[in-house]
Order: sequence, then C-alpha cells, then structure tokens
Amino acid sequence: MNWTGSRYVNDRCTLFQRESGILLDIPSLPGGYGIGEIGPHALKFLKILHDTGQKLWHIVSLRTLHHERLYTGTSYGGNTLLISFAWLRDDGLVDAEELLQFKESLEKVADHRETICDLRRQFLCNVAENFEKRASKALITDFLAFQKYHRLWLYKFSLFQSLKEEFGGTPWYTWPEHLRIFDRSAIEVAQKQLVEKIQKKNILQFLFMRYWKRLRDEANALGIRIILTVPVFVLHDSYEVWANQSLFFVNSEGKMTAVSGLPSGQGIHSEKLFQGPQYRWNRVKEEQYKFWVNRLRRELQIVDIALLENFHAMFQCCEFPVEVEGDPRCYGRWVPTGDQHLFAYVFEVLQTKNIIASDIHMSCPKMEYSMRCYELASAVVLPFCFSDKKGATQIFPQYYTQRHIAYTSNYFSDSLLKWLKPFDDHLPMTMYRELQCDADMDPHHVIRNILSNLCQGKAGAVMTPLQDILECECDSDAFLSWRFRWEQIDDAAKARLSQLSQR
Repeated sequence: MNWTGSRYVNDRCTLFQRESGILLDIPSLPGGYGIGEIGPHALKFLKILHDTGQKLWHIVSLRTLHHERLYTGTSYGGNTLLISFAWLRDDGLVDAEELLQFKESLEKVADHRETICDLRRQFLCNVAENFEKRASKALITDFLAFQKYHRLWLYKFSLFQSLKEEFGGTPWYTWPEHLRIFDRSAIEVAQKQLVEKIQKKNILQFLFMRYWKRLRDEANALGIRIILTVPVFVLHDSYEVWANQSLFFVNSEGKMTAVSGLPSGQGIHSEKLFQGPQYRWNRVKEEQYKFWVNRLRRELQIVDIALLENFHAMFQCCEFPVEVEGDPRCYGRWVPTGDQHLFAYVFEVLQTKNIIASDIHMSCPKMEYSMRCYELASAVVLPFCFSDKKGATQIFPQYYTQRHIAYTSNYFSDSLLKWLKPFDDHLPMTMYRELQCDADMDPHHVIRNILSNLCQGKAGAVMTPLQDILECECDSDAFLSWRFRWEQIDDAAKARLSQLSQR
C-alpha cells in the first residue's frame, strides 16, 4: 500500500512534527478501585509512553463517564470520580483501613459500572465531609487559593450540582421558576442555603485539579502533550445552558426548541440527534463569541491541545425542531451557524492555535477555508477512509500532510482487528483485494502493515487507540467501557509502540 504521496505541497500547520501517540481514556487504565483514575497507574502509563518514544496522549473526556460525551460535553468542573484513592491516602485524607473496606465492597458488585460509580461517589462525599479535619495546613491553604483563583465559575458550577442533588437529580428546567430562570437574587439565596454542599463540591473539584495538575506536569516533563476531545455541543441539562439560556434554543420554561444533528447518508444509517440544544449563533456573535472564548480558554488551561469534535457545526449543521408531532428527525433543515470570525477572535484573545478540527461525517466550504486560513490541524480516521460509508472529510492516506493527525481507529469506529474480521464484510472489493494480496489474509499482519505505512507517510502525527497496539477486538459501543491489564503490555506490544514512534 503506497501511502507516502501527497497532493498538498504548501502545508503550513506546525502543531505536529512527525509525532505519534496513544488514544486511551482515563477510566480504561488498570487499578484496584473499580475504574481507572488520575493516579499512580496513569503515571506508570506515562512512563511507558515516554520509554517507547510517544509524544501525545489523547483522552476522550475529563468530565463524564457517560457514552453521550462523544456528542455533548461541558467545559467546567472535572469528573471527580477520577480522583485517585491512592493519592488521597498520600495526602492523609483517607487511611489504609478505609481503602481496604472499599475494595471489599467492590468485590460484591463485580464489574457493574453504575454501582461502582455510586460507591466511589459515596466514598468521595465522605472525603469532602472530613476534609478540614484531616487536611494539613498546607493543603487547606492550597484549597483556599484554588477557590479564589476559580471563583468566577466554581461557586456557580458547584451550586448547579448541589441544586441537582437537592431536587433528586432532576434536570434544571424542572426546578422552581426562580431557580430555573437563573434569577440573580434567587441564586444568591440558594448559595447561602446550600453553603455546606457547595463547599464539599468545591473540595472535590480542588482535589481533582490537584491530581490532574500533577499528572499533566509529569507528562509535560516527559515531553508528552495531552489532547482532550471537546464536543461542540453541550448537554441540555448542563451548567452552561442553565447559566446562559439566552445563547441556546430553549424557551421560557427551559425546554429545548431546536436540537442539532446529522442527516442520514453522512456516514451513518439514519438521522442522528445530538443531546444538546442548538446555539443561537446570532447572539453568540453579538457577545463577540465570549462563550466560546471562555470555553476554549478553560479547556486549554488544563490540557495542551483541544480536539473539537463535530467541527462542521461551527459553520453549518442540520437543525431539527423538538416541539413537533412524530419524530423530529423527519423535519431537519440545514442552517448556517458560526463563521471564520469566531476563530479569528478566539486566536487573537487566547494567542494559541492548539486546536484540532475533527469531523468524521461532514465538510463545507466555510469549514475548509477556515482550516486553511488559520492553519488548523485536521483529524482523519482510517476506517472511515476505506468504508463505503466514508464521510466527506475523510481522505485517503496517500493525501495526508503535516496538518493531519491520522488515527488508525477511534471511539466512533471499531478497533482495527474488529473492523478487519472478516475483510469482505467491512471493505469495498478493491480494498479487500489489496489487503488480501498485501497481508495474506492475516488481520494481525494487516494491523502491523497499517501502522508501518502510516508512520512512513506524511501525516504530522499518527495516533492509535491502545486496543490497536494490543490487537484487541473491540467495537465502538464498548470502546469507552474497555479496560486493559498491565500484563497485556508485553514485549511485543512495547515493540509495536516503539515502531510507532520511529517516524
């Protein structure tokens, strides 16, 4: 397979310099407390990346464990379930006996993710409740400094979470009117009434950021940059929509009136709705894109590179009404959204272009123009290039250039081994024959040849999920719940990792 040619000669994107890395979510790490954490196992994984020459680590989400994170996200507050229990012990906030009891409680629930998360949530609630009794003076000083530095968003975000608990987890648009409409006087009263709950939320956010900073600092010290997926749309039931209702298609009762999505034929079998409301882009523009500047500023404070998923929606997208009879997917229409001025303003304010445009389904002239004009990196995913349902933005490997970050597969596709078994069920006949000739029908050989050819190609960076390095069969539905074991990273896997970095 000759993938070394290129039709793009003058490529000015300099975000990547022939690098490689791994796509792996934090919960997929090993560990003894139910899910992967921001802790010792993450540091061990960083050491393996460094020893095998990797320069990039792509994490899907730091906000939520739910599958919906692929389409909708939030930019405020971390997922406190990822807090390291081992580092809590090191900080004197829990003891060895408490951790032993927690492990014993996990043995009763096997691998049931939701129950494990509930147990972790209860454990962390106790940690926050006893924080002031157990924390050292230095730790309390750091916490007070954290609260002061992040005061513009932290207290309201923690209030939002506290109110959800107060109302039994119900969405904000079902709350009493004075809270639902984000009335300032009502918000101030609620903050005073829920001050203890808010303080606990603040403590957990502090611990999350404390441990995350430790991990990121170690990554950067090893020469590894962290990429985070940032979905364009945010959840309807999110802090962002609640606190900025005028910027979204929600009515006076807080209900969605328009939702974005994808029409059928764009690499998918039927219309797909995202779970968040459509932006009122005219109002976003009137505020000089303040919402997006603040959102991207926040993301780029905690990671090195932001990958914008569903990037096409920044320029145009398919909009579906909500309050209609029958299935709203029958009433979709194309609408213009933002424009290139958004990124001009973002880059002027933030003074960085550490953004990857990612879209496996769609493209449009405004989008392509902006990517060229602002020299944005572009994510491409191999299975979507060769599928007969490939998206408009997916090009063949021989056309990759320095601006491309090439993925062997990702969280929207099956792992390579799953995708390649059997060849003829997944690939067009021409590709099937090429692979048959090149690899003697052995999928394991194909994976290694794909890695080798991508590494020899022109892409600025080559990324692969750990599943592809370990040659695991994993479909897209199981991607985010998958966990590996340390014994799987044997000498052969390390050799493939080292091969990946030899660019």
